[in-house]
Amino acid sequence: MPEPVTFPAPVLQQEDGQRYHYVPLPADVATAFEREGVRRVVATVNGTPIRRGILNRADGERYLALGIGFLRDVGAAYGDTVVVELAADPEPDRIDLGEELEAVLEQDEEAAARFYGFTLGNQRSLASYVTSAKRPETRVKRALDLAHKLRTYTLYGDLHPEKR
Repeated sequence: MPEPVTFPAPVLQQEDGQRYHYVPLPADVATAFEREGVRRVVATVNGTPIRRGILNRADGERYLALGIGFLRDVGAAYGDTVVVELAADPEPDRIDLGEELEAVLEQDEEAAARFYGFTLGNQRSLASYVTSAKRPETRVKRALDLAHKLRTYTLYGDLHPEKR
């Protein structure tokens, strides 16, 4: 495992296609993590930890995507420079489900079976959709809606096994 490393980074915004905020990784840092096979990291940004995957831009630059809510929580915005500490994630396969989604999946075996049959990346994406809501009521609504869509094969692009 590479040693944790600290560096300053600008908060940038992707303008083409899907818009998002990100911090670029220094090439030597990204290469050191890549050489060790590390794709998921714990990034501490301005003192606040967040678990992320190292992503690649088409131009070869490696970066960490950061949500606007997280940036607000750490007191940063587009154009600011933040202090980033990067360490290998000791639990790269862990997915933060949130208590609402976890409760729904515990009660709905059929939805849980489909959810856990997806790749870790898809599970992480679906869990993020639920946990990113600010209000508990919205997280509950999203978790219930997701379970329904899992059971009825109505997620975007979903095909029922009999129709494949």
